[in-house]
Amino acid sequence: MPELRRGIFGLNHYFAGVYRSASAGITPASLTWTEEQARALITDSGTLKRGLELAGPAKWSNLGQTATAAWGECKGSGSKPYQTSIDLTEPAFKCSCPSRVFPCKHGAGLLLLLARQPQLFGSTVPPSWLEEWLEKRQQTQEKKTTKATPKAPAPQEVPLDSLAAPDAEVATDETAGAKASQALQKRLARMAQGAAELEEWLLDLVRAGTAVAKSQPHSYWEAPAARLVDNQLPGLASIVRELPGLCHSGPDWPERLLARLGELYLLLRAFQRLDHQTPDAREEILQQVGVNTKKEDLLARQPVVVDEWQVVGLHIEEEERLTVRRAWLWGRHTGRYALVLEYAFGGHRFATSLAPNVVYNGELVFYPGLLALRAIPVVLTVQNPAPPDVDPPGQSLTQLLDEYATALARHPWLRQWPATLQEVLPTYLPPTTRGCCTTPPTQQHFRCGWMQKPAGNC
Repeated sequence: MPELRRGIFGLNHYFAGVYRSASAGITPASLTWTEEQARALITDSGTLKRGLELAGPAKWSNLGQTATAAWGECKGSGSKPYQTSIDLTEPAFKCSCPSRVFPCKHGAGLLLLLARQPQLFGSTVPPSWLEEWLEKRQQTQEKKTTKATPKAPAPQEVPLDSLAAPDAEVATDETAGAKASQALQKRLARMAQGAAELEEWLLDLVRAGTAVAKSQPHSYWEAPAARLVDNQLPGLASIVRELPGLCHSGPDWPERLLARLGELYLLLRAFQRLDHQTPDAREEILQQVGVNTKKEDLLARQPVVVDEWQVVGLHIEEEERLTVRRAWLWGRHTGRYALVLEYAFGGHRFATSLAPNVVYNGELVFYPGLLALRAIPVVLTVQNPAPPDVDPPGQSLTQLLDEYATALARHPWLRQWPATLQEVLPTYLPPTTRGCCTTPPTQQHFRCGWMQKPAGNC
């Protein structure tokens, strides 16, 4: 079962970054923040370092908190202290310092201090400057909620020729409409040309053989990837840029490379036959090749899903100045998993503040597709008071593999799959084997996986 084996590789890779065993326990969600949750909200490493230096009581005065906010005044280099506050319902930060980073080092220090020593926040009467900020935030949130109300359910099918360019503005007159139509046709022609060039490159690669592919220089892979970006197919370009890394991924690299090439070719041919796909498959294929759906269009087409959303997985990766966060949410009533994927540039914060194990009341809108896992938040607020501790239902390894194989059969380009395991133990997977072993390997590089906990073990 090569497809299932390929999927297991992806599962093992992602488990190391996100997944937890349900038997390990989940911290109850509440407004009593843990340091782990506080650190997750501070995305900039420099801000975190400086915030840790301020996470002691010596720098602070007039500390206080209510059920929804925390505040304090931090002594700086000037004569007046910096007024720092946190809206715990999102959470969001405000500080009178000149920094344009959110949270700034003072906000980071205040949150870390709250997590470490909440007993220091004795005052319960908010200062006037805090009340004024919270009132403005409430008004802004109400406007956002009204604006985000979806207008209509999703249409049954979106024809290819209705696909709008990302930078095309809504035309309100015939002249603007004609220009938009011309831009659309030009984009579709470039995409078709890029797909045809990629197909020719892939066939040449396979004819030459994997041994030749391993010896190719960086330019061999980067050139077609750059052309795909120019032809507005960034999703395909990202896959091509992954290929050279597979040539050095271990003794079984030929199988891994061929599997990924097969996925890429299947996606390419599916895109070239887009008019013959089902509506869900069309949506999925367009997303995979890199056609983004605007948030306002998604809100207008898709229904909202209301639930108590618990953050059960949080995975952050840094690529130069870009920070990528994958947050897995689980709906306590719907039992549905959701992937909230967000990006932050430089020291800027993510659009949505999410912390591990916290439960949020609110609404999500899911992207259409073959499995509909990815979602965007509409409104999310921290649940207060904290709900009873409830874990997502756990699975055995056998149940997980069966479920994942079914998902792969429906969505052949699936890279991550959410799951909560029970009665399992972490184990090492050496690069030279496919099974589980109980002894750490001697090699420096290894993969982490899971093994079923033996019966009777504590």
